[in-house]
Amino acid sequence: MIKLSIVIVSYNTKSLLEELLRSLSKTKYPFDSEIIVIDNNSEDSSVEMIRKNFSDIHLVCNDKNAGFAGACNQGIKCANGEYILFLNPDTKIIGDSLNKMILFLDTHPEAGVVTGRLVYPDMTDQGVARTFPRPMNAVFGRHSILTRFFPDNKYSRTYLASRQNKSANSFEVDWVSGACLLARKQALEDAGYFDENFFMYWEDADLCYRIKEKGWKVFCVADAIIIHYEGKSTGKKTARLIVEFHKSAYYYYRKNYIKKSFGLKNMFAIFGLTARTLILLAANSFRANNFRKEKGVGIYEKT
Repeated sequence: MIKLSIVIVSYNTKSLLEELLRSLSKTKYPFDSEIIVIDNNSEDSSVEMIRKNFSDIHLVCNDKNAGFAGACNQGIKCANGEYILFLNPDTKIIGDSLNKMILFLDTHPEAGVVTGRLVYPDMTDQGVARTFPRPMNAVFGRHSILTRFFPDNKYSRTYLASRQNKSANSFEVDWVSGACLLARKQALEDAGYFDENFFMYWEDADLCYRIKEKGWKVFCVADAIIIHYEGKSTGKKTARLIVEFHKSAYYYYRKNYIKKSFGLKNMFAIFGLTARTLILLAANSFRANNFRKEKGVGIYEKT
């Protein structure tokens, strides 16, 4: 029986994907595994690269971008493993970290989902093993300016659990990033798969929320290290990504916390997320215009 199915969703990530697949192919594991790549209609020869160099990989080619949640669900339906690892193309598993996560699931039957400690290339913690967000995390979030200037504030401390827990011991959290999310297939069956109303962003939080509601627990295996070259698989923060992030954030809050359409909580969420979206769009536009000026390209000139 296959122990592990690795599901990788790819969209125009040829070089990153090839590097990851070569790394996974070279590593020997003490269990049977399979690799499933769901390609979301890439235009960078990713599919040709896989067919040429990795003939043993189960490849699914979509004729349109199905989004992250939709593609992950395709991977689940193809998977034969007892455990399913959702892994971003812009990651690198260090040493025997995957073995450590598998062993944790083997020895902790209450665990439905685990992750490792996701770090930047300089090995600093990314803070992606977290508690469920509260309204104040809209302004004290992982990438917010306020968190950057006041990193020890109580809201960020509580939310970004893995940054606070610096030991090598495993610890329980509420949710983990879909960049490296190892789930027990039974937990996925119990809770339901990814909600495809999320095109991208926040589908991982929602999945963990439902898995915990079914009585499973979520853990960070802190001595399992995964480098995440964050943003490399999506590129620069475009206007569309900013909008998609906040649309998904609202859907997550509306689905799981806000029951009344005309209640104060809903009004606060709409106002807060809309304001944050507009601020980030303005900042993104300002950076883009400055970049064009530095490169000698007119603001209204097509490039």
